[in-house]
Amino acid sequence: MAADVVLINPPYVFPPVDGATLRMLADDPLVADLASQPFLYPPAGLLSIGGALQRAGFNAEGIDCNTTPMSMEQLAKRCEGAKVVGIQLLVANARSVYQLVKVMQGRGYEIVVGGPYPSVHPEIVAKLGLRYGISGEGERAFPQLCNAIVNGVGSPEDVDGIIVADGAERVRTRPPRLLEDLEHWPMEREFIRSPLYRQPFKGPIEVALTSRGCPFSCPFCYCSSASPNSMFNKSRWVPVDVAVRDLKLVVNRYRPRYIEFLDETFTVDRNYVRELSDAIVREGIRVEWGAKTRADLLDPDLLEVMARAGLVKIGFGLESGSFDLRKNMTKDFDNRHIRTLFDAANRLRVDPACTILFGHPDETLADMARSVEMVKDIHAAYVEFHIMVLIPGTKLFKRALQEKKVTEDVFDRFMRGECGYPEYAPGNLTPADMRRVHRNALREFYLRPRYVAEQARRARRPSDLLQYARAAQSIWNSAKVDLPIWRVGRAAPG
Repeated sequence: MAADVVLINPPYVFPPVDGATLRMLADDPLVADLASQPFLYPPAGLLSIGGALQRAGFNAEGIDCNTTPMSMEQLAKRCEGAKVVGIQLLVANARSVYQLVKVMQGRGYEIVVGGPYPSVHPEIVAKLGLRYGISGEGERAFPQLCNAIVNGVGSPEDVDGIIVADGAERVRTRPPRLLEDLEHWPMEREFIRSPLYRQPFKGPIEVALTSRGCPFSCPFCYCSSASPNSMFNKSRWVPVDVAVRDLKLVVNRYRPRYIEFLDETFTVDRNYVRELSDAIVREGIRVEWGAKTRADLLDPDLLEVMARAGLVKIGFGLESGSFDLRKNMTKDFDNRHIRTLFDAANRLRVDPACTILFGHPDETLADMARSVEMVKDIHAAYVEFHIMVLIPGTKLFKRALQEKKVTEDVFDRFMRGECGYPEYAPGNLTPADMRRVHRNALREFYLRPRYVAEQARRARRPSDLLQYARAAQSIWNSAKVDLPIWRVGRAAPG
């Protein structure tokens, strides 16, 4: 390989997968929850870090294994000749990264992991048998580490955000340096490109980002396990003029039909969103776009401003149809406000979407049924139903430990392939109960004649009807745990 540095976005499972592994995956909530091929987004973090590497003078290459499937051996060989290989490490892909690292070691390149998992649990670097990891945002730290390894300039131990493994499970870390000047760290979209990136109801997509961080602390989210003022919970914004210039570049270069803003919570600063929307209109940028936010950070007036600027899809993390359960998650907006927003969105021809989580603490089967009834009643354009899974260090994980539903080492055992991904099933409910709830919710919501009729009315052009049909098939396939899939949530073997 000619590149000095390779960045990898790994899949959740590498091929090939034997029968025993497939049977184990059938009991893994990620199989039931992760969507199929039409839910595939570009790895925005790697695009930003890839751009930073190139601007720092490195010959760098990016590989997304979800669009370029290959075995671990093929991937390891492809990286030979590089000096540094960076791997994006989530909790959910820890099993595949663990396997990949074992195949990659000893091939002449330094393996470095970064991303959410090492940021909240730096010890994972030592557990993987690696020397270095990155905590926090990698745009500044990773090029500095590569400069030390590749060019011998500086010391890895002096890099802000570096994780250095000292022993079997011991690490030394330097506090990460938060990026405040986001205008200097844009995504380099050419670093990794694929026609397979798409959003289910909109088809092929481009992505944009105007802010980072979320100031809230939902008990199931990384934000509830991160230290204060971290990349997870410190909100920062790209200046409006820079964000608009980036949108123009995307529209002029790629002619997208749809752009998805990847901001964690798009309307944290309502004045910023108004200014951005007004600038999009003023600059004559004509493109359909979508974003996600919290219901208590939006009102019909702001929604109308966004719609005039091209908004066609808005997503909400509703999580439950029960006010009490939402309140326990720091989402204490009532159902009347939700209905008001969904009514306004449908009136403005903005598709209102949402997520529903099954498995809140103290949630009953009746509560879960109430959530399904609510999203039907408010005429959601589409709903992502998920089984509640755990993340290290979160408030929910600590509760699961207290209730003895999991053990401290559950994520290590998952990484080693000794158990499925840890989920949270409330009360006496079992994982099998949660699978049934998940699949029944999909059937109840998507297979209604009324829903089919509503989707037909939402169509802006004839091609939308075909896209809706493809999306429905994709969503339905995501619940088929008996499919012989080898990339969890992605595609069946050809």
